[in-house]
Formats: sequence, structure tokens, C-alpha cells
Amino acid sequence: MAANLEQDKLKFEFPARLKQISLALIAVGLVLTVAQIFVPWHGQADHGEGSHNPRLFLSILMAVLVFLPVAVGGIYFTALHHASGAAWSVTVRRIAESYFWFLPVILLALIAVFFGLGDAYHHWVGKAESDHLIHWKAPYLNEAFFIGRNLVIVVLWILFGFLFWKKSTAQDNDGKVSHTKSMIKWSAGFLVLFGLTFSVSSWDLSMSLEPHWFSTMWAVYIFAGLALTTFASLILWVNYLKGRGLLGDAVNENHIHDLGKYLWGHTIFWAYIGICQYLLIWYAHIPEETYFYNNRLFTGDMSYNAWAWVSVLLLVVRFFIPFFALLKRENKRNIKFLSAIAWLVIVGQIVDMYWVAYPSLDVEGDTAHFVMFSWQELGPLLALGGAFIFVVGSALSRANLVPVKDPKLEECLHMHH
Repeated sequence: MAANLEQDKLKFEFPARLKQISLALIAVGLVLTVAQIFVPWHGQADHGEGSHNPRLFLSILMAVLVFLPVAVGGIYFTALHHASGAAWSVTVRRIAESYFWFLPVILLALIAVFFGLGDAYHHWVGKAESDHLIHWKAPYLNEAFFIGRNLVIVVLWILFGFLFWKKSTAQDNDGKVSHTKSMIKWSAGFLVLFGLTFSVSSWDLSMSLEPHWFSTMWAVYIFAGLALTTFASLILWVNYLKGRGLLGDAVNENHIHDLGKYLWGHTIFWAYIGICQYLLIWYAHIPEETYFYNNRLFTGDMSYNAWAWVSVLLLVVRFFIPFFALLKRENKRNIKFLSAIAWLVIVGQIVDMYWVAYPSLDVEGDTAHFVMFSWQELGPLLALGGAFIFVVGSALSRANLVPVKDPKLEECLHMHH
């Protein structure tokens, strides 16, 4: 172990208070989720025979869209670290490695969505005979294949996440460099697999909510959200651990600055992908592509609708505030300030997925009626948020907070000096 690391600052015991908060969030979230079955919404749309609660399953799906990128983002961060030979991120890598333990919870939530597939994805489930375009997409867009491939994708992510966690924690004990060499090879393979499977997941879970629409940039847009929420969550965990006197010199203001730069950089990346997608669709003016933005901006007579205000809010929360707030170098090195922006980024992810999912709920002709997010629908978000804290906190208590025998640890500690 590096001489300037204190052993007692690298051990995390899950605090009872944080555990109670996480369990309370899970309990309240589950109660609110179940409440959706008994408390109807005003003006709830009916999607035909067999449709029993469309907003229940869409609210669960939206929570999955918010938190799935964080869970798999930790594995992506770990693989990118190894494949690139990065040194700066060694001391924050263990936090990212712990995220994979949250994926089984995401899998359970996804299975819950599958029970209401015809409600959440009412635009294409059971419509192959009545909709010509859906009929032609049916070899890919059918219930059995949809459920099967998404289950396989999440299981593959879990297996890779476990592999990285196992090898990394084993190295803490035996110090063998062979673990690092092995993880470099596995990381290269995972990044290829990740690019393919995350693209499919983004098409399935979010783009297929409006199956007449498509965008070749959609997977990259959803990936931008993954990068933002992953770095935001890492910043929040670092802030929490530092606040409890942990990590010590293992994570200093230089490492925090690096995290801040990545958060700021991906804020620009999200805006770049978003505006490129919009301008390409606007310029081409193909009806199948303009449908998505038309529903989120205009009514039938081309006046602005209520969703347009959500679009403006998304730009403000997702880009303008984080971009200008993190311009100064000092702000990117201040963990308290950075954490406040990280919370805003998480809120931006929620607004983004609300903007993506909910306009598909109530569409009449070419007009998407505005659907106000209700108090009951906070349930899945609270439940998965509490589960994320509980699962990652438990995982962090099972090993050192830092890979203490990583061959690049010394370089990480001194690379900014």
C-alpha cells in the first residue's frame, strides 16, 4: 500500500442513518407505486381491452430509464479506465465497480415493466395486424424477442460487472499484476459488447415507445445521459465519503477536478448530440422523423404546446446551468459546489426521461396531450433511488474504498504533482 494512504480511511462501514434513509425511500417508493393501482389519474387514457394501468408501467419504465444508465455506467467507466490505461481514476474506480451490484435490481424493475408491456408500449404491442409499418417491423419488434434480448443484455452486463469486481478485489489481497492485464483484455471486449448492447437497449426501451419514429443518433443521445449521470453519481459518492473523513489523500482536489472536467465535457457532448439530432431532422423534414419533435413542441395548428415548456426546462437544467456553472476552474475543484451541480444533473436526467417517455402516453392524431407527472409516479423513482444507495453502500463496505494494490496507484496519487 502507498505510504501516504491511511488504512482506516479506506474502510467504509455503512452508516445506520444512511441505511435507514435508503430503506425508507424504498418503502415509500413501493407504497406510492402500489398506490397507482388504487388511485386513478384524471383523464387517464384507455389503450384498449386488457389495458389496466398504463401509467403504472410507464412510471416504472421511466425510473428504469433514469437509473439503468447509472448502473451500467459504472461498468463502462471501469472498462474505459482499464482499456485506456488511465491512472488518474484508480482511486475512484472502486466506487464505479460497485455500481454493477445495482443491476439485478434494475433487472427486477424491468421484469415488472414486461408484465405491463402492452401498456407501456401500447403503440406497437398487438398492432402488427392493424398497422402496416408495425407489421413490417414485427420480426424485430415483437414481444418475445423484445423481452428475451433485453433480459440477455442485462445479464451479460451483470456478468462483466461481477468479473471486474471480483478481479479488482482479489488484487487487493494478492497484489498480482496479472489481474490488471486480464481486466485490460476483458475491458476491450466489453466496450465492443457495450456499444452494441447499449444501442439495442436504447432503441428498445425508449425509442420504441414511438415506433413510427426513428433516429440513427438516438443511442448516442441516451449514452450522453449515461455519461452525465455516471460522473454526477461518482461526484456525489466522493463528496459523501470525504464528508465522513474517508478516502483521505487518495482522492484530492486534483482528482475532483478531473471528475468535474468530465461532467462539464459531457454536458457539452449532450447538447452537441441533441442539437445535431434536431437539426438533421429539421433539415431533412421527413415526416417519420419530425413526428418526435413535433409532439414535443407544437399543437395541430403549429402553436407551441405544453411540452414545449418541458423542452425549454430540459435545455436550462441539462445544459445552460451546468455549462456556465462549471466554466471556472475553481468550481470544478470545489467538491461541495460540484455536488450541487451533480444533483442538478440527476434532476436533468429525470426531466429528460420524462420528456422522452410521457408524450407517448396520450396521443390523438398528430397531437401529444400534455401529461402532468403525478405524486404517485414518484414511487418507482424513490424506490430505485433508495435501492441504489442501499446496494452501492453495502458493496462499498465489502472491500477497500480504493484498489490498494493496483500497479498504477502511486502514479494516480502523484500524477498531478
